[in-house]
Amino acid sequence: MTTTTWLIVLLVLSVVANVALTAQLTARRRRPLPQAPATRVRDSPQTLRDLESTRLELDQARRAADHATGLMQGRDLELGRVRGLLAQSQVQAADAAAAAEETGALRREREDLLARLRELEEEVRRRSRERDDTQSQALARIHELERRLADAEARAEGPLGPEPVSPAIPRQLPLGRDTTSDSSVDGADLGPVVVRAASARGDRARHDGEHRRDAVLLRFAEEIPAPTLLSAVAAGTPRGRWSQSAADRACRSLATQVGRYGEGLGRELYGPDGDDGALGALLRTALQGVAHSMRLVTRGEGPGGEADDAAIEVSLTGLLTRLGDGREREHLAFGVGDGALLRLRDGVWSAEFTPGDSAGGRTGRLPADAGRVGWGRLTTLPGDVLAVCSPPMAELLLRDDVGPWFAARWAGRQPYLTSFLSEVNVPVRSTGGDRSVVCLWDFGDARDARSATP
Repeated sequence: MTTTTWLIVLLVLSVVANVALTAQLTARRRRPLPQAPATRVRDSPQTLRDLESTRLELDQARRAADHATGLMQGRDLELGRVRGLLAQSQVQAADAAAAAEETGALRREREDLLARLRELEEEVRRRSRERDDTQSQALARIHELERRLADAEARAEGPLGPEPVSPAIPRQLPLGRDTTSDSSVDGADLGPVVVRAASARGDRARHDGEHRRDAVLLRFAEEIPAPTLLSAVAAGTPRGRWSQSAADRACRSLATQVGRYGEGLGRELYGPDGDDGALGALLRTALQGVAHSMRLVTRGEGPGGEADDAAIEVSLTGLLTRLGDGREREHLAFGVGDGALLRLRDGVWSAEFTPGDSAGGRTGRLPADAGRVGWGRLTTLPGDVLAVCSPPMAELLLRDDVGPWFAARWAGRQPYLTSFLSEVNVPVRSTGGDRSVVCLWDFGDARDARSATP
């Protein structure tokens, strides 16, 4: 037994002994004294001695009673200490039980962490194997592309081959729920202004069986008081599941928004009191309306039921052109993203407008960045050609080896629609993205416009 247990036993025995002694003394005090006979006793010496003895016994009994009372008080104190020790022992026992339980919980948690660590190690090994397989496939693909590139360079007589006038023919139809036609073309001869629009699926998308993600649009903005042409190019991102639908919706919604704010746009564009601040506010409002319309494409598909912006991101570039005869023609370029507006003058392409905002290393996209619309005014002279381009098409026109080929074929002439599509779709090495462009020829006066040539 522990020291505490022995101490408790000794205290209990002491208390029992004190209680027995106290009971004996109390019984002696309560015992009735013998009654003296009624006879009168004379005060003899023997009687005095007896009285004195009795008095002494009473004093001893009183002292014994006082001692017993003190023992009782000591017993109470000892009992209090025993109770305190018992309470302390109970607290220590409870702490020990809690510590044991916490130790068990920590041991179980450690076992769980070890099991999780083993799972993570297995996952790392699996990912490493997948990475190695992907690297091997990528290397094999790179070798194949290098071989094909070497073969193509060996066959080519120049940057575009012997005479690449035939369009590239797709080898398979696109896959996916958001598919559209491989190519599209549109155009019109509007007196002194001739416009052609084309969008063709890129080489990479054709090879991978993906659909075209761009869209183009030509509309006569009849709500603007002065005759005005709206041209637009929307380029979807490769990772967007619904980028083609979003690009088409962006173009059609832009035409709707220009019509809605046509009177205000005409006043700020062509009025004597036109204000650039008010014009910028109208453009931001119109682009925000376009963004709202785009979100309807994926309404309910994002987390929590909202629209999934990542699936519908597009760059949008628009151009408003004043029609009619004139030696200097006014244009308004605007948009969001990485599209571009190029001008062909004297056989040289130059970038006149890029709406993208690359602050912070990120290019804006619709619908998330509708408020970051960029815009600018420009003027063309007779003989100029403007090209509203998607990023791959702009890169192609600005290349030193390819740009002059397009400049030679488009300068001062208006091609047939089929010829224009073939030229946009020319089989030349590029980044592989979709090629989308709206070209606008400015002849100044209608009588100077040339007839279409193949």
